[in-house]
Amino acid sequence: MDKLTVTMMNFDEAQAAFNAASDVSARFAKTALFRFARRVAKNTKRNYLHGGAGIKGGRWARLSDKSIRGFTVGGDLSNLKAVSKVSRIVRTHVEGAVITPRQAGYLYLTKKSGVAGPGSVFALMRAVTIPARIPFESVWRGELPRGTKEVGDAIHRAVNLSLDQRMKVISQYLNKVVSHS
Repeated sequence: MDKLTVTMMNFDEAQAAFNAASDVSARFAKTALFRFARRVAKNTKRNYLHGGAGIKGGRWARLSDKSIRGFTVGGDLSNLKAVSKVSRIVRTHVEGAVITPRQAGYLYLTKKSGVAGPGSVFALMRAVTIPARIPFESVWRGELPRGTKEVGDAIHRAVNLSLDQRMKVISQYLNKVVSHS
């Protein structure tokens, strides 16, 4: 009866493959998270900053504007995050706000038509309430399943790539050993 003996060869190569997989996975996951954060910002601008619910998007409506931004922070898988940042002015429309005067007791609101004359309206008010009009969190939650799937796929691709590269080195070594025996 033939005897089959298995020995662990190139354990260092396999260990190096798993170490490299962590770095490659972090890079691939960061790219997927970056795309997710940018997609959330872009969809918010496209769907909610074009005059809906009393908001005239103006310069905010442009997709290249920095009022709503998406980016990633962190260097490895343990602290990698997707961040969507909203400017101070747009934040009042996301969260809602009450604007109250600091010293005078009243706010003076003017209608700016660009032309001096009898078109101006002045209103004396104690406070102005701005309701929350941009459902930013719902856009985030709507993109979350796709983003989660893309990050999972990216990590899977990264681990497979890293192991394939390292196993290629092992198989080349085995072929070299077999050819010399």
